Order: sequence, then structure tokens, then C-alpha cells
Amino acid sequence: MTLRSSCLPVLTAKSQRVADDQAIHTFGLPGFTLMELAGRGAAVAMERCLGSPAGKHVALYCGKGNNGGDGFVLARCLHERGALVQVLVPNVIRTDDAQRNLDLLKKMARHSSRILFGAYEDDLSADWYVDALLGTGVTQTLRPEMLDLVRRLNAAPGVLIALDMPTGLHPDTGVLLGDAVRASLTVTMAALKPGLLVGDGPGVAGRVVVIDIGIPRYILEEAQATSEHTGLSTDDAVRRLLPTRPRRAHKYSVGMALVIGGSPGLTGAPVMASTAAARIGAGYVTCAIPASVQALASSRLTEIATVALPETRSGDLDATAAMDVLSEPLERANAILIGPGLGRSASAESLVRQLLTTVDLPTVIDADGLRALAGMRDLVTGHSNRRWVLTPHLGEFRHLTSTNPADPLEAARHCAKKWMSIVALKGMPTVVATPQADAYICSTGNTALATAGTGDVLAGMCTSLLAQGMHPIDAMVCAAHIGGSAADRYASNSAAQSMMALDMVRELPGLLADRYIGHETMKTAQ
Repeated sequence: MTLRSSCLPVLTAKSQRVADDQAIHTFGLPGFTLMELAGRGAAVAMERCLGSPAGKHVALYCGKGNNGGDGFVLARCLHERGALVQVLVPNVIRTDDAQRNLDLLKKMARHSSRILFGAYEDDLSADWYVDALLGTGVTQTLRPEMLDLVRRLNAAPGVLIALDMPTGLHPDTGVLLGDAVRASLTVTMAALKPGLLVGDGPGVAGRVVVIDIGIPRYILEEAQATSEHTGLSTDDAVRRLLPTRPRRAHKYSVGMALVIGGSPGLTGAPVMASTAAARIGAGYVTCAIPASVQALASSRLTEIATVALPETRSGDLDATAAMDVLSEPLERANAILIGPGLGRSASAESLVRQLLTTVDLPTVIDADGLRALAGMRDLVTGHSNRRWVLTPHLGEFRHLTSTNPADPLEAARHCAKKWMSIVALKGMPTVVATPQADAYICSTGNTALATAGTGDVLAGMCTSLLAQGMHPIDAMVCAAHIGGSAADRYASNSAAQSMMALDMVRELPGLLADRYIGHETMKTAQ
């Protein structure tokens, strides 16, 4: 199974409209039925996440289109579950399906005192507030009257629930369109939307639940193909892709990784990268580091070989001599990492460029290695053969591309296409893109990752997986997902802000056994 097929689909607003249209006109599932399933699914999701609605006062702010129609169905379902529902409606309804559901709700209201209607301007005090105003249908800055309503909802005393997308959040980029509803829970229909996962999305969407509204998976995948592919990493995808060791494995057959980096004062970076590479499964790891700090690195890497890189009398790396020393470990390596702690001297930059123009191996370029490539796009496109992985954080991305990305998905895609390499734009979340414009959003990780060295650990893990034979995009997505999972595991037992980078590495053995590989798999692999 491929990474594409095993990750969760993430649909842009346009792709979701295509999926809805195919479900209605090709598959034969009426729009009215989709709306019914959406509202009913939302009611079930709310009950599971928030408890029984019985006895609750629920205010539902419904828009003119299909998002409002979902709200009308939800109002019926919550009423049937014992809630007092107060439905705030506009003067005009724009879609037939939404109007039909409003008519049904009004018929029910004739027989119940627990269904009330009002206008947006009404001053309410409810237990739950439902935002069914705009959904994925808005990409421009909100009009003043809608902005005012959004701010009133945010100031409301109860729990805020958004249907499909919090009003004011761009569905594709996660950018605030002036302001957005700050939901505790977002119930989204059929598939995840990029705006819920990147930018300001995670901060305003709260807990996100995807509900099935009857659209078959193949229709979602076909709709996804109408725009650039986006997927969300999952544990299942990682389990399917990670290599397992055959019974007759030995250290040279399960991946040899070479880490090149370090400089006086920055020995920790290659040490952490090398340790992570070994811990996630490379059979043999070599750390190449300047001669003046080799002894220090060796004292911390008792199970990992080190190679001393020659230096000049002034203390800089001797790039030409270093290439000679590296010739033997490069002959044996299956993948290399260049950059962690290497420094920004002219000789360090020269070594990076000489390596990248002479070595034909899967390669991860991180930290100071990326700094050396600023303005060198032709070098990268001429030699990467789409087997290089660039791993910038936001600052390194700005330096490398001379751009300041507002949309991490688009930025990573554009860079990957332009530089003909896999690009992992590190952040919360990390986004990984391919030269073919596929992009994957990492679903794991937390604020514990905001500490020095976690990028070195991630780069080492990716290099190890490359050395074990994984395709570059698979290796990078799996490394990012597992690294985020390690941080999540740490934060589940300790304060997130107390984590240091090597704590991630310490979490790996138990994490891999519990969630990704397991003892039984290792016993039975042939």
C-alpha cells in the first residue's frame, strides 16, 4: 500500500464541492440525503464529545446556504434528543435543500414549545452555540456585519461548535478572514479540510471530528485528484510503510547511515542525529565530525563509529582533505545527512557543495547544510534526482528561498517543485511536499518540540529510514509522524516544556514496539 492511499484524504473546498457533486449526480445520492446525514452525524458527534443534549439550551446560527441546512437538520436531531433549540435564521434561504429542511423544522415547531426561532441580532444566553453560518463557502475577508456576529459568538458564555468549518477561517489555508469563530469542537463533513490543520486552524477549530455522510471513499479520492493531493499522516500509514528486519539480517544489510556535521561548540547536533539514526533501526551509523571535537563526540557515541575530518591550521574544516577522508564511509553508506552543527564558515559551505555534487546517494540536508544552499537552486535541481530531502524550519526556509510563507502547504509545494526535492517545512504541523506537488500534513506533535535539537533528531531518523531502503517521501513522512508521536508520548507523562531533544530518542524503543512495529512482528518477519 502506498503513502497516498494509506493517509487520510484532506480536501480543499473546491475538491469537496466536486465530491458532493459526484455523489449527487454520478453516484445518485441526493443532496437532501447528504444534508440529512450531515446533520444527524453532527448530533451524534456532539453527544459523544460533549455529553447528552437533553435539557440543554442550544442556539443554532444558520446561514443562507447548505451549511445552514445542515444546522436545520441538527436542530431537529437535538430536539429529538431532549434539547431546547433556538434557531437564528436569515431572511432568505438560497438552496432548495436548506429551505426544505427549514420547512420541516417549522412543521415540528407547531407541535413543540422546545423549538424557537429568532434573528441574528437576538441576545441569547445558551449552553451550546452552533456556528452553521458559512462553512467552507467563504474565502474573502468577512463583511462587517458577519465579523460582528463572529465576535459576539466568541464572547458567548457557552460551548461553541462549528459545522464543517469555523466561520471566518479560510478552508484551504487556515488564514483568519478578519476573525473567526473560536470553536471547542468542529464537526466536518466527509473529509478533513486543510484549513483545519494548518495556519490558525488548529487554534480556532478545537477538537476536529470527521463524520461520514455517505460519500464513498473512491469519490473522495477522485475529487482529491482534481486539485493537488493532500494527505494526513496516520499510525496505520506508518505501520504499513516501516521496514521490518528479515530473520537473517545483519548490521550491514539493514542500513548504513553517515552523518556529517559538528563544529566547536556544536557537537550536540550530529551526536543527537546519529543517536536517533541508530535508535530507529539503521544497522551501522558513522558520525563524521571535525578532528578537534572528535574525542568529545566519541565520548558520547560509544556505540557509533566516528570519523575525524581534517582541519586547517586556523581551525576551519579542510574541505578537500575532508572529501578524501569521507571517500571510504561514503562507499559503504546507503544514505547521508549533511549539516547538523556544521557551522557557517566558507570551508563548511564548500564541503557541503562538494559532497552534493559528487555523491549519488539519498541525502538529507539540514541546518547549516541548508544555509550553504541559499542561492544554489541550480546545484540542487541538477544533482538531487528527487532523492534529496530538505528539512528547513521557518527561519531556514526564509533564508533558503528568500520568501516568507503565509500558507505552509503552498510554500512547501512550491519549494519542492522549484528545487526538485522533498521538502519538509518543520512547524506545528510539519508539512512534507514532493516535486509532484503531493503534500502530507503530520498529525502528531505538540509544543514539546519547540526546543533545540528536535530538528537534528528528526533529520537523523529520516536518514536512517532512507538507509533502510525507504523512498524519500515515505521516510520523511514516517520520521515526522514518529517524532511527533514521541513528543506526544513524552508529554502524556511529563510537562511538555521540560522535554529535551534526546528525550524523544529515549521514547522511541517503547513507542515503536507499542504502536508501529511490535515484538510479534519482529519475531515473525522473514
